[in-house]
Amino acid sequence: MSNFEIIPVSSAGTLDISPASDELSILDSFEALEFEFDDAVDKASRLDYGIAAGSGLLTGLLSVFLGKPLSVEEAAKIGGKEADKIVIDAARAFGCDLPNDKAIFDKDGRCSTEVLAKAIKFLEEKFPIPQDKLTPEFGGGLQHHLRDFSHHPTVLGLFFSILGQFTGTGYGTDTDGNFIKLLFPENALVGKNVPEKIAIGTFNWLFHLVSDIDGSNQKAGKGTGIPGPILSMLKELSSTPLFKNVTVNYRESEISFSKWVSKLFNGAYFKDSEGKPVRFDFRTEMGLATQLLEQSLFVLANEVVVRIFYTVSRLASEIKTKRIASFAELDRLDPKGFLPINNRALSRMCTVSSGTFLAVNSAGSAIKAGIASKGNTAAFAKAFFLNINYPGIGRFAIACFFDAKYIKEDVATVYKKAMAEHESQKQLREQELQRLSAKYRFLTLNSDQTRLLYSFQSMMVAFDILNTKKADLALTKSKWKDEWEASVCESLDVTRDEFFIRSGRQAFDLMEEISNDVEDRSWIDLLVLELTRFTPYYQLGLEENKSYKKLKVKTDYLGDVFCKGQNYIGDTDVKAIQKAYTYAIGTITGNRKRVAAAAVATLAVTAATAGGALFFAPEIAVLIAGDAVVGLSGAALTSASLAFVGGGSLAVGGMGMAGGTAILTGGGALLGLAGSGVTTAATVAVQSSESFVQSECSKLLAFCSEIAVKKYGRYDIASLAQQGMQSCTEELRAEIEKLSNADNGPDKKLISQMKKSLKCMERCEKALEKLQGSRRLLD
Repeated sequence: MSNFEIIPVSSAGTLDISPASDELSILDSFEALEFEFDDAVDKASRLDYGIAAGSGLLTGLLSVFLGKPLSVEEAAKIGGKEADKIVIDAARAFGCDLPNDKAIFDKDGRCSTEVLAKAIKFLEEKFPIPQDKLTPEFGGGLQHHLRDFSHHPTVLGLFFSILGQFTGTGYGTDTDGNFIKLLFPENALVGKNVPEKIAIGTFNWLFHLVSDIDGSNQKAGKGTGIPGPILSMLKELSSTPLFKNVTVNYRESEISFSKWVSKLFNGAYFKDSEGKPVRFDFRTEMGLATQLLEQSLFVLANEVVVRIFYTVSRLASEIKTKRIASFAELDRLDPKGFLPINNRALSRMCTVSSGTFLAVNSAGSAIKAGIASKGNTAAFAKAFFLNINYPGIGRFAIACFFDAKYIKEDVATVYKKAMAEHESQKQLREQELQRLSAKYRFLTLNSDQTRLLYSFQSMMVAFDILNTKKADLALTKSKWKDEWEASVCESLDVTRDEFFIRSGRQAFDLMEEISNDVEDRSWIDLLVLELTRFTPYYQLGLEENKSYKKLKVKTDYLGDVFCKGQNYIGDTDVKAIQKAYTYAIGTITGNRKRVAAAAVATLAVTAATAGGALFFAPEIAVLIAGDAVVGLSGAALTSASLAFVGGGSLAVGGMGMAGGTAILTGGGALLGLAGSGVTTAATVAVQSSESFVQSECSKLLAFCSEIAVKKYGRYDIASLAQQGMQSCTEELRAEIEKLSNADNGPDKKLISQMKKSLKCMERCEKALEKLQGSRRLLD
């Protein structure tokens, strides 16, 4: 396990999101995290992280202030000195009589030209190779070391050297970079048997290259050397089909990759401070290696500090744990407990230290490059890449590689815990919603009844489309209908063909079948209440579809079709429910003088902003639409849930209709959300639109007054609804007070939004209480 693990906190766990909690406001509750530390695994502590970061910071700063930038010119000088030393030492080793170093090397470390020429000639004569006989064919003295692969200090160069002994052929490229083979002349040095061939192809090849690294005996120390391993590899690649057609920009013109490599080797690409050519050959590559080695000292210092601290701290802990009091007891120590090798905590410390080092060095390099470039972008890039610490980059990459398996384990652990927590939240939500579904059974439609509701809504839209005369409008309405049905199916996790009933007669038959199985038929009134509030053609996604704005319902499906297709509820009943809702809207909004206008306005706003909460609150979306939208976001989340918000319904149940999904509706969505134990009334008020609260309160009041009390005499239903609304208002009132007294200052806009929703809830509660008062008068 890692140093810490992030685990979502359930409402059943340590997090209290009630209004009385002093720890977190509702705005923080969805993002609360719990940090769990496992002492069973040796992991980096806060002190370990601090020391690692501090070491990376200090050594990174040292690399910025004391480190030198890479320089090809300086690398060529350094490499020249090293090449002189290599040639002299090799010649002495094989018997060449040369003066001592003090006599032949000057104060700058360069060897006397005369002595160096003697050493080079000695090695050339002692270790000849047949490929030198092909010098003219491979471009003469300036090019044959590059174009002849046997002069490359690489594995491939060794291969072609040995191969040439057996085939009598030299291998390389022509002037255009094409791979060619050339036969050795008859007097070329070729072994007579296999041992001789291998000896000449390896030992002669190796020490002949040594004689060539520092120029020829005519231009010792300054002549053409051999390409280094990097340039050799580039030249070899340039002859392959993959790089054959690659071009490189050179002085505002395009040249082939092969010619670009040649210009590097000849010194045409790099110039020193005096404008003289600098060859990118073996000597220069050795110099660059030396510069990188100097850079690595800062990386090494960082590594040493971290490992020493780890060793000392773990050793101290080991001694303390095992209560070692004398040197005689040291044999009880377990070396695995403190040695700085193969350890999770150490790997994490190295990742932190090397990452900090790289960040500090990169920042410092950028600052130095910015100062040197004076606003020139090209100069800035060049200066930056010359100043950055490349060993530091390599060390960080290696640290990440070794730490990756631990990170993978950490992620897997967190993922498993998160999934377990999600499952726990899911079960909790289902249990609470099932409880609420039972409590507010009068506001619940079961799976078959839910299917009927959405089927009648679909047929309502289809009826309107059928009676739309303009073909373009009818087509746009059909498009909206398809998108809406897809949203419903995605939310309920059902298939369109199996879920929606297309035949009105079939739907009415199902209504009759359900009614014959239950004594309470108030569900039909509840279904009609929802149908009266259904206003299609609202926006169905994050991106506004302007073509939907001009769409309007021109038909009366309830009066012309629904009321005539069944005998349970007539046109008079439908109008009574509509009138009750209109009156409820006036009560909830406080706009009793213009009740009809208020009802229309609220309906329009609710439809226009349907799903507005979903743009900001996926948590509520999951509660509204059920598990089908878990993991969705953005437009997908909105589309999958708008059907429910537009109608004000709350999904109750498992995966799809087949799993027994029901919906809380008729104002029950607000009570269900606020009372589920997963979210709160305050959260709903904050993360949903005011129109959603108004609509839910109005439907609840209309259902209780017109249907529950007036039609069925169920005052107990009004009492339960009033108790639920009272709980919501108390909870929201407490949260407003808490936010008003927040230490960091109240969010006036947020509080204003919550107060508007509170006002709606208070009016609804008062009206429901008044309903019960009418019963007491009757009694």
